[in-house]
Amino acid sequence: MDDIIVIDDFLNKEELNHVQDVNTYMDSHWQIHNSAKDQDVFDFNTPFLSKNLMDTEYYTSYLFNKIKKIFKQDYKLVDVYLNGHEALRHGSFHTDGDADRTVILYITPWQPAWGGFTQFMKSERDHVIVPPILGRLINFRSNILHKAYAYCNQNCPMRITVAFKLKL
Repeated sequence: MDDIIVIDDFLNKEELNHVQDVNTYMDSHWQIHNSAKDQDVFDFNTPFLSKNLMDTEYYTSYLFNKIKKIFKQDYKLVDVYLNGHEALRHGSFHTDGDADRTVILYITPWQPAWGGFTQFMKSERDHVIVPPILGRLINFRSNILHKAYAYCNQNCPMRITVAFKLKL
């Protein structure tokens, strides 16, 4: 399987409406998270928001099964959660050591001027930049260094993704 796979329009309109439902991500269950807390990285260590979805069947069953079907893999779900990056609060370079593959699903609106890209560093000279287009899904090897960039203006919405950690 390729290191980084990008699939556009992973969600249909009904699915997109469901994951964007304000009740799913605008309640009080967000926690402060730090992706690089125990890693030797060369980046600022900026906390961001995270919300666990392991008790939400829509994500652990419906969307997870859709991911397994599209990639024709019998993945095991390790974790699923929302990542929330408030404007101007970028993530840190990190790997997802607790998984073999990570799947990110972009669920908030995006304008090109806002930034909000995900950067993958396959090597010091080999970088991949992926724009956070609404409904886009990225499936990548979890041991690739990667970093989420927040939207670049304080008037932008929070950049929210769904992250699936998977074992092969």
